[in-house]
Amino acid sequence: MPSVLGQPHTRRKVALVIGSGALKCAAAFGVAKVLQREGVPIDMVVGCSGGAFCAAWLSGGGRDADAAASLFAEGWAGAFSRVDYRSILGAIFPRVLGFSDEASIFNDRAVNAGIQSFAGDATVEGRPIPLFLVATDFVSGEKVVLSSGSLFDAIRASIALPLILPPWRVHGRRLVDGAVSNPIPVDVAIQHGTEIILAVGFENALASGFDSGIGLVMQLQSLMTNHLVRAQYAFHSLSHHAEVLPIIAQFDRRIGFKDAHLVPYLVQCGEQAAEQQMPYLHRLLSEHASASGAAAA
Repeated sequence: MPSVLGQPHTRRKVALVIGSGALKCAAAFGVAKVLQREGVPIDMVVGCSGGAFCAAWLSGGGRDADAAASLFAEGWAGAFSRVDYRSILGAIFPRVLGFSDEASIFNDRAVNAGIQSFAGDATVEGRPIPLFLVATDFVSGEKVVLSSGSLFDAIRASIALPLILPPWRVHGRRLVDGAVSNPIPVDVAIQHGTEIILAVGFENALASGFDSGIGLVMQLQSLMTNHLVRAQYAFHSLSHHAEVLPIIAQFDRRIGFKDAHLVPYLVQCGEQAAEQQMPYLHRLLSEHASASGAAAA
């Protein structure tokens, strides 16, 4: 799926935006699988939070989405297995054990090792398809778009969900998960002049019954997240001239941090969601190509 940036365009520029969603972001590999199979050209990729992994893989010219998703599952399964009990106790008993505002539930050594294995010494800039990863300034709350520098740092900053993983410093700024400021960063693609935006977002499955207070809290969080996702799509669809095609994978179950074994199911859900948009996407691309050909004649 080569990029054609820098060449005269006879078609509308296409961006793939992959929003936040933790492990659910594995569905983006299914979306990429369909786009590659259908020959849809991608001119830029934007990633946020868990979506940063698929975005980075695709921008590097990645092939074999199933194999990439399998590696993603393996890395995920080991990354969130080491609980940092010292940080947790410090948050509960700050006067006794001392408190750090970088406290987190999980020890990030395994996460960092996994990202390093994936990213190596690569940089965000200079990839076959331009890549933009989104994080959030933990002090100001400002959205931070990372388009250059260490790929490792950009991914690590974009996934640093507060209380789950410690913040990550980039250029002197303490950064956390991009989802905190913009869970579906469609605006980044708009700012770079793309005309068709494939926006991959994730909703949470809702429960019909509850057997604990935690279940009630999770339901409330899911409702808030789902409404925010829908509001983001509606805003960008109404406020800008770009075509924003929502690709929202539907899940019939809750997806937790320890459900890496469900990645094949998530990929399949991503494929199904992408396939629903293919007829309209091909029509958009062909209509513009026909109009450009007529104008040239």
